[in-house]
Amino acid sequence: MAYQIYKIHLVDGTVIEIAEEYYLPEGKGFIDHYQKANDDELFTFGDRMLGFSYVPKKNIVFISTGEVKVVDN
Repeated sequence: MAYQIYKIHLVDGTVIEIAEEYYLPEGKGFIDHYQKANDDELFTFGDRMLGFSYVPKKNIVFISTGEVKVVDN
């Protein structure tokens, strides 16, 4: 399985790293949701073990991508 890694840079300098499946159907990925969201929409990042962050779209300065990680099953 392959995962696309995103780094979400916030206005306060915080960087949140997230991953999603690389082979998602068109329109189902994080970037698609981000582009369609209103400025006051909240994004939820995290997991049950490390906890969650709730971030309004307006607090995201930019998103960087690049790395794809492949995990063997």
